[in-house]
Amino acid sequence: MGRILIVDDEADIRELVRINLELDGHQVATAADGAEAMDAVRRMRPELVILDVMMPGVDGWEVLASIKAEPDPDLSRIPVVMLTARTDDVDRIRGGIEGAIRYITKPFSLAELREEVQLALEGDAEPVKRRRAQHQALEQLARLERGAASEPEARAPRPKLTKLEGPGEARSQHSRAPRVSPEAYETLSDKQRELLRAVSDTPTVQAAALELAVSRSNVYASLRRIARKLGVTSVPELVALARQGGLPVTEG
Repeated sequence: MGRILIVDDEADIRELVRINLELDGHQVATAADGAEAMDAVRRMRPELVILDVMMPGVDGWEVLASIKAEPDPDLSRIPVVMLTARTDDVDRIRGGIEGAIRYITKPFSLAELREEVQLALEGDAEPVKRRRAQHQALEQLARLERGAASEPEARAPRPKLTKLEGPGEARSQHSRAPRVSPEAYETLSDKQRELLRAVSDTPTVQAAALELAVSRSNVYASLRRIARKLGVTSVPELVALARQGGLPVTEG
């Protein structure tokens, strides 16, 4: 049995999950938002975090990033299972790349959740499970990019898009993509600008990684840092902006 933290802004979901996991003998605490979650992580040091994505204020992505960035390895290696209503492939991929070991979508089966909790608490250490999830996410991303590259629109010279934008978002983002200011772009290092040029000039992130002779996981780690620096909400959005001319790197 383990110490489990449930993070969800919906009280009914928190209570439903808490009651069922306590029936299995687990010690369960809850948090209603991201800030409360990080306080609980540091105070309670749970053996597993079950984390919602869509929360007001500090959302689940920020909580996940904060946990994995903790200098204390006992905290950074806490397994995180995402439990969310976001069902897009891009969100699943992002969860795996950014450090979650599993991604469960709402509505969910309580039997499935209890099984996932047991799997998360047993077996390989968290770093092994995390690397496995990252590898699977990168493979899924490569499949999405290959699928996008086979579509007529993706083969056309305009615009350079893949399914990274998510279902139904490509056309709308092309017409309303926010633009990063030259001042923000100037804060990037030469290597970060080189990476963005490679991403904007190649059809897939994998191709950019090959061009730069680095691994895809390293490319994504760098893109996450760049996105935070530029105030872009996610790596997929950053890639879309680069390919649509939303960054100074693609202008002129």
